[in-house]
Amino acid sequence: MKNSVKNLPEYILMGLAVFSFVETLIVKGQINYLMIVVLAIMVAQLVFKNRYFGIFLGLVVGLLSFGLFLAVLTDYRKFPEVTSKAIELITVGSLLSLGGAILAAILLFKYFNQEEKIAVH
Repeated sequence: MKNSVKNLPEYILMGLAVFSFVETLIVKGQINYLMIVVLAIMVAQLVFKNRYFGIFLGLVVGLLSFGLFLAVLTDYRKFPEVTSKAIELITVGSLLSLGGAILAAILLFKYFNQEEKIAVH
């Protein structure tokens, strides 16, 4: 149980990749190869637990979350007046961005605090 909680960010990102893959397959009838690659990367990270790659993943997720937040702000500014749809956009978009930022922070904290594996001769 404790190991599952420690790996929760990876599981969440894997779930999002599977959801995106299935959604694209059902709606567009196309195979989303990017999500297959993301899923493979997350499975490899769970198996090998590479410190540097984990830090890299945390940074990428954080940057993507920040980009999502900027995109939400840009779309929000396109509304001529504040409506319920505008409030819904800013609320949902901000919560999704915040969720991604939290996942990124957990990944960074987890892998920055991971001890270096030193080969013993």
